[in-house]
Amino acid sequence: MRTKLLLAAAATFFTLTATGVATAAPQGEGTERVNVVGVQPTQAIMSPMMFDNVQGLYELEDGRMLTVTGKVDGRHRTLYADLGDGQVELIHIGKSRFVAAGKDLRFAFERPNSRRLPDTVYITNLAGRQVALAQR
Repeated sequence: MRTKLLLAAAATFFTLTATGVATAAPQGEGTERVNVVGVQPTQAIMSPMMFDNVQGLYELEDGRMLTVTGKVDGRHRTLYADLGDGQVELIHIGKSRFVAAGKDLRFAFERPNSRRLPDTVYITNLAGRQVALAQR
């Protein structure tokens, strides 16, 4: 039984190796372009209360204003953030956390336990480095 299993594994190995060699391009011939597409965040369902509560003006540490606005189209709710350089769509990824579509930014809205409205927004890049802190 062991012999048959070893023979089957060896045959599979040699078949895969031969297939890989046969399909590999010879070195030094033509170049191919490879497009790498990043993983898109999975959008979480956003409650109407969250949609309403995160909208507003937040003052950044450097004196600029973060403006969070929303748009309702039927049952679809979309949030937008503007840091002074134009609006960008926010994708809700869960637990008061958002990712800016097409930008290297994450937004984490935090609120004290006694308040319904968030009063602090931590803005970080995708590597986790804090870019800005905003206060309502």
